[in-house]
Amino acid sequence: MRKLSVLIVTMFCLLSFNQVNAQKEPITAASATKNRGYTVLNKEGAITIYKYQHRAHSPKETEKYAPAYFFTTASSDVLQPLTKDNVKKAFPDNHPFHEAIDATFRSDEELHNYDTYHKMYKLNWLLQEHSH
Repeated sequence: MRKLSVLIVTMFCLLSFNQVNAQKEPITAASATKNRGYTVLNKEGAITIYKYQHRAHSPKETEKYAPAYFFTTASSDVLQPLTKDNVKKAFPDNHPFHEAIDATFRSDEELHNYDTYHKMYKLNWLLQEHSH
C-alpha cells in the first residue's frame, strides 16, 4: 500500500511538472493553429494579427471568455499580446509610428480594427505610412 501511495504522488508530481513546463513554452506562428484556438486575421502586412478564442467552455459562458489578440513581426515569430506598448517595442526606432499609434488608438482594444477604405488592418496601414 505504501508503494502505491508513493507511486501516485510521484506520478502527480511528474504530471504537474509537465503541465507547468508546457504552459511556459512560447506560442509561435507555427504553433498558433486553429486546433489551439488561434485564427490568423491577416496574411499581408508587416504585422500579422492573431485572434485567440478560448474554446474550453460552454456556449452559455461565451461572454466570460472574450477573444484575445496577439501579433508577430518579421523579426520575431513568437506571439506577443497586441498592446500599444508591445507594438512600439517591436519597432523601437520608428518614433513617427509610435506617435501615430497614440494619435489613432485610444486603447489596446482598438488595435485590431480593420480599415475598410484601405482594405487592411489599421495598424499595418499606419506602419506602412510611417516607415523610414
